[in-house]
Amino acid sequence: MRPGQENRSEEILPPGDDVVPAPLPVTEEPPFDRFCDLVLTGGVASGVVYPWAIVELARAYRFRNIGGTSVGAMAAALAAAAEYGRRTGYEAPFETLRRLPAALGKDVGDGRTRMLSLFQTNSRGKRLIELWRRLGCGQRQAEPSPFTKFWRRLCANRGKKADAGEPGFASRLLVELPRVYAAPCWLGALVGGALALLLCLGYDGLATTARIWVFLTLALLLAPIGALLALAWALWSDLKHGVIQNQLGLCKGGTLEPAGPDGKHRPGLSEWLHEGIQRSAGLKKTDPPLTFRDLWNAPAYPGAAPRRCGEDDPVSQRSINLQVITTNVTHGRPYRLPLADQTSRLFFKLEELTDYFPPSVLAALKDAAEPYAARLRSSNPKGGDREPPASTETADLWQLPGADLPVVVAARLSLSFPLLFSAVPLWAIDYEAPMGERTLRRCQFTDGGVSSNFPVHLFDAALPRWPTFGLWLDRRTPYDRRGKDGRVQDVWLPEYHWEGWADNWNRFDPAAAFPPEKDELQTHCKAAGYLAGFLGAVATSALDWRDRTSFRLPHVRNRVARLLLRPGEGGLNIGMSREQILRMAHCYGTRAGELFVSRFAGDKGRASQAWSEQRWVRLELLINSLRERLDCLSAAADWAAHTVPMTEAIKQAVHAPGPIKDWGDSNQISEEQKKSLDNLLRKLEHLETVLRDAEPQRFKPVPVPELRLRAPL
Repeated sequence: MRPGQENRSEEILPPGDDVVPAPLPVTEEPPFDRFCDLVLTGGVASGVVYPWAIVELARAYRFRNIGGTSVGAMAAALAAAAEYGRRTGYEAPFETLRRLPAALGKDVGDGRTRMLSLFQTNSRGKRLIELWRRLGCGQRQAEPSPFTKFWRRLCANRGKKADAGEPGFASRLLVELPRVYAAPCWLGALVGGALALLLCLGYDGLATTARIWVFLTLALLLAPIGALLALAWALWSDLKHGVIQNQLGLCKGGTLEPAGPDGKHRPGLSEWLHEGIQRSAGLKKTDPPLTFRDLWNAPAYPGAAPRRCGEDDPVSQRSINLQVITTNVTHGRPYRLPLADQTSRLFFKLEELTDYFPPSVLAALKDAAEPYAARLRSSNPKGGDREPPASTETADLWQLPGADLPVVVAARLSLSFPLLFSAVPLWAIDYEAPMGERTLRRCQFTDGGVSSNFPVHLFDAALPRWPTFGLWLDRRTPYDRRGKDGRVQDVWLPEYHWEGWADNWNRFDPAAAFPPEKDELQTHCKAAGYLAGFLGAVATSALDWRDRTSFRLPHVRNRVARLLLRPGEGGLNIGMSREQILRMAHCYGTRAGELFVSRFAGDKGRASQAWSEQRWVRLELLINSLRERLDCLSAAADWAAHTVPMTEAIKQAVHAPGPIKDWGDSNQISEEQKKSLDNLLRKLEHLETVLRDAEPQRFKPVPVPELRLRAPL
């Protein structure tokens, strides 16, 4: 047992066997050379399905590359920490993940679950978070609320079934708003009533009976107006102070609540995640936070020598490679953490992150950071891309570390669902300004899912050595597949490469928006629903089109498990009950992990059918992509219209200025470089001929992928 694994004070909770069959502890030792990669999508509360999927995969595979976005980044961080713990000899590295769903569903004593208690806000945001809880409490309880009973009676009276289901979001919002903001509403109503009384007393010539009727009439008119105005003002005040002035979100992630009546400390999201990462890695809470460098240098197995991998070494040399996605909305593009792009330096002010992370994490972050210093990014003598010099204005700016970045910081940067979580302020150099006016300006980082919710491409290779699995959080449709028992499948993983290419539909049926019936209310309601469905589909298309297009491809779709969530499960339903959290973890997480293992993990060192087919498909796609990319290469190289053929251009670059202006001492190429370029060009032209004349293969990809260059994240 390694130091730091004993004398732990964390509460040990049951894994949830009283509700569903919880996974057994991970005691299996996968072969040292059987790896897998894992990519997890975002989905806020839907992330409760990930822990048990990771546990099942850990029985058969060792994790090599792990990526995620939003809540997927949190699960990826815990998985990477657990793999680190396994590599370094910790006896129970996946136990935190195994007990996580039950821990999230634990009642903390004030009517909240542990998951809900992680969302801690300031005093002005408490009513908003309570409203969010009421609207996002998951599937309705067995005993319907009085409003639900009234809604069903109303539906029955209008000719619908008595069990017409739950009221919609808008209907529940209209009911829950005055319940949460009861005090302002009553105060506004009293003010309206008082105003009605003053107006009534102002008429001296009225009889007593008439005065009473005037008062009642004015009160019935002014009291609701006063209540609505007070509600609007209180709501705007909470939005201003609890969201807008709180970095555009309700929760920063830090621990804000004092100890409860029981004297127990309820950590905020960042502290809770930090403790989980440390515990999974076999580290004490007081130990330095787990960093990306720790993951990269982890031994291959317990007892092996640690690796030596730095920021300049190839990614393939990293022992455990964790990458997460965040979104810089100021720049309007995604960023991949840890930062590898030297053109994307980021900086932070320590005082701006105080409410985001525990003090120990902030101290480690500062120790790993360097103060801002200008760097010359090229040999351009005109200084067109130089950075502003250090000054008193940059004295409190520190550069965000790369390899030494604490894992919990990267996970929080990725998990910033707009309005629920505050954006994280970081700083970057404003290169749009002229050289003399350049300075560092603040950027806002929000949820990675805004720009890349399912980065399944993160670890793709032309011909993979081990599989990359993906988990996609989806919704049920009227045409979901059924198993042999006739029940709708909770998890669907295409069994063959020709399955899964069909599109996912956003089903807002225009024909149902304006029914032929003469009921005017139903017509208006369905028309409004049609408009809302269209706008929602537009937003979904803008956010997820890359992801939905990617997992239709033949080399992706049979390694992405679709988790078909029911209405009221996951998503923004942060107030789900313990029973529902555990059911989701079992039905979706355990099932997805078991499916991957049964399909891809072969017995006794033999390759499974799914893995053999995956590699074969990837080889065929590589050949097809190269053929498409190199088509007409020879003709383009020999093209002389308004240009110079490439062979002649290479020859001329030895004795004359080359085609690229480098602003250096010389922009010519050497004789050795010329010979190398000539040789490469001839081999590419030969490869074009070989690919063109090759015998066509039986495999026909549907749809046909394209080989394209893409910008780095």
